[in-house]
Amino acid sequence: MPHLIKFAEYVNSHKTELAIEIVDSVIDRASLKIPADERDNAVEMYKEFLTFLGDLAEQHRSTAPEALINWSKENAAMQVAAGGKISEIIVRYQPTREVFIDVVNNISEQLNLCIKEQAEIIKKVDLLLDTSLNETVFAYEAMTERMEERYQEEAARLSAPIVPVREGVVVLPLIGEMTAYRAKYILENVLPELSGSDVTYAIIDFSGITPVEIEVAQYLNQMKGMLQLLGVQVLATGFRPDTVKSLVDSGLIDFKNTRAFTTVKQALDSLEKVNI
Repeated sequence: MPHLIKFAEYVNSHKTELAIEIVDSVIDRASLKIPADERDNAVEMYKEFLTFLGDLAEQHRSTAPEALINWSKENAAMQVAAGGKISEIIVRYQPTREVFIDVVNNISEQLNLCIKEQAEIIKKVDLLLDTSLNETVFAYEAMTERMEERYQEEAARLSAPIVPVREGVVVLPLIGEMTAYRAKYILENVLPELSGSDVTYAIIDFSGITPVEIEVAQYLNQMKGMLQLLGVQVLATGFRPDTVKSLVDSGLIDFKNTRAFTTVKQALDSLEKVNI
């Protein structure tokens, strides 16, 4: 369709004014209030988008260009970096689609495009917008999941520090909500640090954690077993009534051979008696 090439040439030569028109119309239709710099960034982004549309029309392509996918991923990255919600992006697509249709209709009238050619261009607009929306959402979800994993890992690391209190003795204070993720992290990443060390006693302090679920109780039992395999004797402290109930109800932790104390101080005092 030779007229599609004419359309592509028009779009490429009027990108700036078209991008400004699109951005301002979307802002108006969606009743958005955005800073001037964000508006300017949006104008630059839509100049790129119009380039994709022009290329798609000129080359008679039926698939979105790889550059659009990368553009969408960058859009998602900016939203994640700004701490924004994905819904803030999604709600803009419908008014954007409506504005694009109006723009295409106006250009089609100026270029005397037939209905079939006009419909073909709108079809390409839909392809670009749908691809952009999907890729933006996919990228946003992947980035936020990775960020959440990093947050969880950092929280898990901070929730169970190994604190040397004297030669051969460490305290492992369990802090905060003890989720299965945290318990597994401690088991796989924290306790192995004691391998090959001169630690003889580990005081596990439960005073800082909330009631535990059955899955967490299993990991706690594995922690005790791992420490014993490393030649470390376990002392338990800080059992709160609700924690004790959770552990007893689970039936998964055997503390028969583990000395238990109310406080860490009492546990340390008991070690004084055996010259530790």
